[in-house]
Amino acid sequence: MSEQKAENDALIPGDDETEMTWETHSREAIESAAASIEKDEVRGVIYMDDGEDHRFNPKRGEFESWEDVMRALTEIGENEWVAYAPFDGGEPLFSPSVDGYVESAMIDHDVEGFFDSISRPEEGEEIVDAHDLLAYRAGLIVQVDLAEINAELVRYLAEHPAKMYELNPRKFEELVAELFRAKGYDIELGRGTKDGGVDIRAFLRNDVGALLTLIQCKRHLAHNKVNVDVVRGLYGVVNRDDASCGMIVTTSTFTRDARSEQRRLEHRIHLADYTDLTKWLRDYPQPGRTH
Repeated sequence: MSEQKAENDALIPGDDETEMTWETHSREAIESAAASIEKDEVRGVIYMDDGEDHRFNPKRGEFESWEDVMRALTEIGENEWVAYAPFDGGEPLFSPSVDGYVESAMIDHDVEGFFDSISRPEEGEEIVDAHDLLAYRAGLIVQVDLAEINAELVRYLAEHPAKMYELNPRKFEELVAELFRAKGYDIELGRGTKDGGVDIRAFLRNDVGALLTLIQCKRHLAHNKVNVDVVRGLYGVVNRDDASCGMIVTTSTFTRDARSEQRRLEHRIHLADYTDLTKWLRDYPQPGRTH
């Protein structure tokens, strides 16, 4: 008797008297999942709740195309439909039909538009996928020339400098190398292994000769200041390699002792922190931009 009542209750229309209970639950589940969408423009992905873990907490999924989002929303809607639809002989009386709900959610949250806006370059262009370039949840497929960081990435970081914290350390070194190349230096980038405390060798050439700057890159979080030992260590390498000077470039800043040591070493060691980096990013020459 109770099963018959539950089945009859399921047939009661919703508020608009055209939507059945299973349709309402399906639509609301799709809308709830779509409302959780986060668009990561740097990595070129969408994050969305697409299920629950063993404690019934929302489980976050990562989606690399609008088709993936559509499939996930369809599955969510169909699962809710089957859970609430009346059954006969082990089969739901009404087959899941959630395409309209999914399409509405995709339009409301401009899912296709997002992926179109970060579409990959035309065939033949060299790219690096943001999954290789940036940490999880960092974000946009960024085009990168094989020899240098692309101007598009520099422009993006100039507008969103905090994203530098999410670059992996090797890509941060490549970014710094490109910023110095734009200043007129000839660049030798280290191999990414133990380079004796030097990540970049930057040569500034003129009619008289060349000045060699040894650069050490520290992609640190804001609270993780570079200490005096790093300054002293680079100074030792500058002397060992008979370089003109050394520079430490960091996304954070320096301890008081580190700055005091730099002042003592005067022109042999230079320090560049987050503020300096943001200025370099803004000053980077962009196509079509005049200074």
